[in-house]
Amino acid sequence: MPQPVHADPFVTKGLEYLLVIGFLPSLVLFWRWLRGPVRVLAQAAGAPARVRLGQWFQVRPEAYYHPGHSWALPAEDGLVRIGMDYFAQKLIGRPSRIELPKVGDRVVQGEGGWSVRADSKTIDLLSPVDGVVVARNDAVLDSPDLVNQDPYGNGWLLEVRASRMKPNLRTLLYGDVARAWMDTTLEALRLRMSDELGLAMQDGGVPVSGIARALSPDLWDEIAGDFLLSRGVARHAAGGRDDTQDASA
Repeated sequence: MPQPVHADPFVTKGLEYLLVIGFLPSLVLFWRWLRGPVRVLAQAAGAPARVRLGQWFQVRPEAYYHPGHSWALPAEDGLVRIGMDYFAQKLIGRPSRIELPKVGDRVVQGEGGWSVRADSKTIDLLSPVDGVVVARNDAVLDSPDLVNQDPYGNGWLLEVRASRMKPNLRTLLYGDVARAWMDTTLEALRLRMSDELGLAMQDGGVPVSGIARALSPDLWDEIAGDFLLSRGVARHAAGGRDDTQDASA
């Protein structure tokens, strides 16, 4: 009698990421074609030209990026340093608190790795790799704004002994693909501009730091879900206290 075949969830997750990566180049070309006439008309009317993405969003060329805007930097002996990327810290702004897992805890690629609190909003960002936490940057617990000052350096968050480094890295964004994805991300944010979101944009359509503070809770949930892939884990506090249970409870 034939044995049932079970799908490997890690393979399925990897295929989903690869589909996203494969779709990015065509999406970038479509958006450039779509927005071209708009840029020409705006410049003809004397509107300020948009600032290029590189002036707002720094990319570390040797880092691997998760679509939820966390980064992974492989080191020796199977260790990976991880953190939140430049876009995530700009979107959230200066955090009032960062919560990190303990040494010895396990993180899973695509699942909540740490929490960031900005005023009354708390968001769980996703880990880019699987593994066990072997070190954490306690300096960001005392000075959360380190993630704004130097998100790829002094603002790193965790060191993880990766259990599936090569498979994990194959599903992340790197090099030219990562840069195209960054372009696509900011263009998508611009296309999502409403009257309320427009208040959080500088001249030239460049987002101000800390867009979260300028948005209503409902719109922040939508933006966090779409851009940080954290739908359902954004939490809001009343009177400075978190009045909901932890998403992992």
